[in-house]
Amino acid sequence: MDISRMANIAAVNQTNLTKSSEQRTANKSSTLASEHTDSFIKSQQAYTPAYTKSSAQKQNSDNNLLQRENAEDKVGAIKEGEGRSKSELLVEGVQHIIRAMFVKQGEVLSGYVPSVGAKLYAEELLSQIRRLYGNASEDETTTEYWAPEPTADRLSLFFDCLSIEGDKSIMLERAFNGAFKETEELFGGRGRLPLESYETKALMQQNYFNTRESV
Repeated sequence: MDISRMANIAAVNQTNLTKSSEQRTANKSSTLASEHTDSFIKSQQAYTPAYTKSSAQKQNSDNNLLQRENAEDKVGAIKEGEGRSKSELLVEGVQHIIRAMFVKQGEVLSGYVPSVGAKLYAEELLSQIRRLYGNASEDETTTEYWAPEPTADRLSLFFDCLSIEGDKSIMLERAFNGAFKETEELFGGRGRLPLESYETKALMQQNYFNTRESV
C-alpha cells in the first residue's frame, strides 16, 4: 500500500471539500442577495420588465379609475345644481342645519339616537354655527339648552343672519317645515319627537313666521 499516494488523495479531497464549502457559501450569499434585491425591487415598484410591468399597469389603471370617479363626482355635483338659483341652494343648506338642530334636540331630550350617521352629521353642522350662539359643545348635551324657548330663539337668530333673495319668509318656512318633517321620519314618524320639539315648532310659527307675514 502506497502511503504517500493516500496522503495526496486525502489532501486533494480536503481541498475539494474546502472549495465546495466556499462555493456553497458564495452561492447561498448570492441567492440571498438576489432575493433581497428582488424584494426591494418589488416593494419599491420599480419599472423593471422582470417584476413590475403588470403592477405598473395596475397602478396606472387604479389612478385612471380614481381620476374618473373624481371627475364623475364633480360632474354629478354640477348637474345636481343645474337649473337652481343660488337662493334655492342656500335654502336647501339651511334646511340641513334646521334638521340638525331638531335631531340634536330630539336626541338629548328623548335619549334616542335615530342613526349614527344622522347624529354625526348633525353634530358636524352644529359645530359650524356654534360661534354664532357663543356656546360650547358641552352645552348642547343639556336639556336646558334644548328647551323650546331658547331653541326657538336660536333658530330666529340664525334666520335673521341669513340673506336670501326673493321672499325670505316663505323660503325659510318651507325649509323649516321640510326639516321638521324629515326629523320626524328619522325618529319613527309623525308625533314621535319629544313634546318640546312640537312646542318649538309652535313658537317659531307664532313668533317668527306669522310675524314676518304681517310686516
